[in-house]
Amino acid sequence: MAMQLKNGKKGLLNEINVTPFIDVCLVLLIIFMIVVTATMLQLGYLSRLPRADGQPPHGGNSPEQIVVRLLPPCLPGQLETCQVYINRDFVPVNSFMSQMQAIAKSSANQTVFFYAEDSVNYENAMTVLDLMKNAGATNIGLLTEQYQ
Repeated sequence: MAMQLKNGKKGLLNEINVTPFIDVCLVLLIIFMIVVTATMLQLGYLSRLPRADGQPPHGGNSPEQIVVRLLPPCLPGQLETCQVYINRDFVPVNSFMSQMQAIAKSSANQTVFFYAEDSVNYENAMTVLDLMKNAGATNIGLLTEQYQ
């Protein structure tokens, strides 16, 4: 593009105008989005759903789940002030280790789930997890929603 400079001479303008290029790219993007959407609506999604044979998973003989709950009041660093439950049974902290060892021996390789209330101190929660691990629980799962 030629233009007249201040001193009266004609010269070339060395600026690249990218606005038309961006306009073309956006139009192509919109066309691509419309074509892909229309194609997907016509074809649908191909998926292979599993067939139900009426049998429960794992033969239906799964043992009862083991859930350890840690509930307040818990003073930081004082585990004996916490309430510890194995399933629905209250367990004093001083006998927790022996009961967990018995559970770990009777149900090897079973996942033991752990739930701690939001208000429980982190140190106390980690102490209970360590006790579970030391008692022989090899698979420990953490519950994030309240166990009913």
